[in-house]
Amino acid sequence: MQENGGTKTLTLAILPICLYLVIAPVWYPAIAARMYDNARLLQLCVLALVVLSLLLPAVRSAVAEAWLALGILPRVLLAVMVAVGALSASFSGNTNLGALEIALVTQLVFLYLLLSAAVRILREKAESALAVAICAGAALVSIKFWVTYASYTLEGKQFQWISPFLDFANVRFFSQYQAYALLLIPLAAALPGISRTWRIAVYFIAANFWALQWMIGSRAVWVGAVAGAIAVLALTQRGRIAWMGQQALLVVSGALIYLLFSQFVASAPGATPVPGVRAVVEFGSQSDTDRMAMSTASLKMLSQHPLLGIGPGQWGLNQVRVKNAHPHNSALQLLSEYGLLAGAAGIALGILLLLFAARALRAQTRQDANQVITSLCAALVMGLTDSLFSGNLIMPHSQILLFVIAGWLVGRTQATGPVDEGKGRWRSEKLVLVGVAMLATCTTAILAFEYVDVVNPMPGNLQLRHPHFWQYGRFADW
Repeated sequence: MQENGGTKTLTLAILPICLYLVIAPVWYPAIAARMYDNARLLQLCVLALVVLSLLLPAVRSAVAEAWLALGILPRVLLAVMVAVGALSASFSGNTNLGALEIALVTQLVFLYLLLSAAVRILREKAESALAVAICAGAALVSIKFWVTYASYTLEGKQFQWISPFLDFANVRFFSQYQAYALLLIPLAAALPGISRTWRIAVYFIAANFWALQWMIGSRAVWVGAVAGAIAVLALTQRGRIAWMGQQALLVVSGALIYLLFSQFVASAPGATPVPGVRAVVEFGSQSDTDRMAMSTASLKMLSQHPLLGIGPGQWGLNQVRVKNAHPHNSALQLLSEYGLLAGAAGIALGILLLLFAARALRAQTRQDANQVITSLCAALVMGLTDSLFSGNLIMPHSQILLFVIAGWLVGRTQATGPVDEGKGRWRSEKLVLVGVAMLATCTTAILAFEYVDVVNPMPGNLQLRHPHFWQYGRFADW
C-alpha cells in the first residue's frame, strides 16, 4: 500500500472506534424502548463502520495481513468457534438470537484485526488516539456522576446507587466497563509533548475513576485488579516498581476521594449511604449463593447438550432457578451455549491471548521498560479475571474494550512479514474476509431492527433497566 494514502485511510478507519470509546459510557441513541438495546445498537453501528472500511483497499490489505499474522492455531480456533457456533444457532430453540450472537462475535474479530493493523502501521498516532479516547470516556463518566449527584442533592432527590447508576452506567455495567479501563487511563499522561497541566488532569480523572470503583464496591473488579498486579510483579522485572507505584498512588487517591465523599454523604440528612465496602459484606453471601446456582445450571445445560450447547446467547431462555439472564461466568456461558467444541475453542483463544500477554511482559526483562505494554497486559488480565465472576463479555462496552486491548497489544508487539499481493491465494484471502464480514454485518443489521420491532411494543413493566437485548434472551416470542 502507498504509505501516505494507507496511513490516512487507516486513521479514518479507527476514528469511529475512538469516538465510541469517548461517548458510549455516557450516551446511547433513543431508537429502542430499553436502554440496553440502545447501547447495543450503538455498538453495532460502530462495528458496521469497521466492516465498511474493508471496502477501502488500504484497510482491506492491512486487515488481511493482520489475519495472516495470527498464525494457524488462532485462525483455526476462530473458524471452529464461528462455524460450530453457527451450527449450534441453527439447531437451537431460537435461531434468530443465535444468528445475531454469532454475527456479533464475527464483527468483533474484525474490530480486533483493524486495531491490530492500525497500531502496527500508525504506531504512536493510533496509540495516542486510543489513550486519549479511553481517558476522555472516563472523564465524561466522572463528570456525569458528580453533576448528577449534585443535581439530585439540590433537588432533594434520593440518589439510587444500585440502579440506575447514572441512568445507563448502573453498577452492573459500570464495574464491568471499569475492569478493562481502570489501568489504561494513566496512559494519556505519558503522551509525547503533553503539558504538566494536562498530565495532572489525567491523573485527577484516573483518581476519580478509582473513587467510583471504591464507591460501588465490586468484588470481581478488585479480584481482577489483584490478578493484574500479580501478573506484572511476577512476569516483569524492568519498570514494574514504577508502574505499580503509579497505579497504587491512583488507587489510594481514589480511596481518599471516596472517604471524603462518604463522610459528606453520611452527614447529609436523609442521604442514601455510599455502598462502598459495606456492599461487599452485605451482598456477598447472597451473591455467592446465586453464582453457585448459575454455575450448576450451566453445567446441567452442558451435560444435556454437550456437542452444540443450547444456542449462542440463549442461556436466559433455558433456566428458571435464578432471575439472572447470564451465568456471570464467561467460560461457563461459552460452554453451555456453544457446546464443548466451539466453547472450548473460545476459551482456548482467551488462554492464547493471556499467554501472549505473559510473553510480552517477560520480554521487558530484555529491553527497555514499556509502560504501555505493561498497562495493556495488566488490563487484559484484570478484565478477563473479572469476566469469570461477572460475565462482563456480554456487555457491549466490555466487548469493545477487550478487542481494542487485544488488537492494541498484538499490533504493538507482533510484526508481520511482507506479503506478495500478486498471489492468487492472497486475493482469495481478502475476498473471503470481506465476504464473511459483510455477511455478519447484514445479519446484525436486519435481525437487530427486526428484534426492535418485536420488543418495543412489549409491556413497559418488563424491568426496563434490566438487560433485554438478545444476549440476555429474556423472551421467546421471536
